[in-house]
Amino acid sequence: MTHLRLEKVSKSFGDKKVVDIPELEFKKGRIIGLLGPNGAGKTTTIRMIMRIILPDEGKIIFNGQEIQEAHLDGIGYLPEERGLFKKMKVNETIEFFAKLKKMNKKEIQEKTNQYLEIFNLQDNKDSKVEELSRGMQQKLQFIVTILSP
Repeated sequence: MTHLRLEKVSKSFGDKKVVDIPELEFKKGRIIGLLGPNGAGKTTTIRMIMRIILPDEGKIIFNGQEIQEAHLDGIGYLPEERGLFKKMKVNETIEFFAKLKKMNKKEIQEKTNQYLEIFNLQDNKDSKVEELSRGMQQKLQFIVTILSP
């Protein structure tokens, strides 16, 4: 089953067309990455999927419907620059992002414990983000990206 589909999506800035995608499909439950040289349109494509910017043409379909703001909780987005709050503790960070995704208290506790164990961050759960190494911050960023009820 297709979870996300781009149909004839394009975006231009001035006279320069930076994205021109005839068709692209992503299956449910997959983790994907877009690879290409600088200026290939990877970031612009992701920003269109996340509705940060809108395409000039084409459709972005999520679960059979044209993508809406309400769908964005079902898509994890891991930007290059980390969107973490440096003074917040690791467990507070996971809880904060889980609440944004409308997870209940039980789900938050279960997922927090599960991901801290999987990513070997249990000993750092009470550490502030700014105290973590870059690698541990990347792990935390990945956790909040894949969080879902």
